[in-house]
Amino acid sequence: MSEKVQREAELTEVVEEQTAFADMPQQEEAMEMAEDQPPSPEMAWEDERAAAAAADAGYDYAGAGRRFFPAAPMRLAVHAAFYYAGKTADKVVALYNRVFKIDREYLADFNKSTGAAYVRHGHWQKAIPMLEKALAVNADDLDTRMRLAEAYGGANEYEKACQQLEKILEQRPDSTRVVRALGVAYSRRQDYERAIEYLERAVKLDPDHAKTYYRLGAAYDNKKLYPQAVEAFKKAILIDPRFAKAYQALGFAYECMDDRKSAVDCFKKALELE
Repeated sequence: MSEKVQREAELTEVVEEQTAFADMPQQEEAMEMAEDQPPSPEMAWEDERAAAAAADAGYDYAGAGRRFFPAAPMRLAVHAAFYYAGKTADKVVALYNRVFKIDREYLADFNKSTGAAYVRHGHWQKAIPMLEKALAVNADDLDTRMRLAEAYGGANEYEKACQQLEKILEQRPDSTRVVRALGVAYSRRQDYERAIEYLERAVKLDPDHAKTYYRLGAAYDNKKLYPQAVEAFKKAILIDPRFAKAYQALGFAYECMDDRKSAVDCFKKALELE
């Protein structure tokens, strides 16, 4: 066999081998994905490694163009197979991570909505673990954190409720609802100094809320600051003239100040309204 005929035969075998390899479904999909992807630093680095391997195998890379030499063709084919299979694997892993993230977000939404429903029905102990799980996925969800604080408060875990409310207040310093809730929570913890601090702040943010003045008056009363308590109860009654508990609390404050006549009048009014 002449040298020319032998080279033509070798070239035909190489072309047939590459054509068969190109018919593999995995290879076709990998090539399509590779063509769709824009160049990146990672791909450039991989090209450098591929160029070095190709040079050893008898190929010459020249930018986007390639010059073919029929020396050890299958080495490059195998290398290309692993290269594109690696790219396919990267896409599969990325897709898995995306689906896993969606599942986590879906589960967090489920825990949040179910926990909120338990809060609305007063099932505090059932609400707490679900809201804690939802918050673990999305720590920036202030609505979930507020619901969790409410559940803690309902379960008499006031210290935990205050911790959650303080974190919300860092993000929403002018939230009347949060400031008021902190005042109530600290009152329940019998930390009346902190309660007064937040309740005074709450009435400045919302001066037309009768219950806030009532709670502020109760905090003053527990600190034996009776004149301040009387003023707070009076403001609550001024906003809501049918606030029976405010009349009753005002009567006790007057009694502590030895003003029995005013105390009796307040008690009578409270009985009329109840």
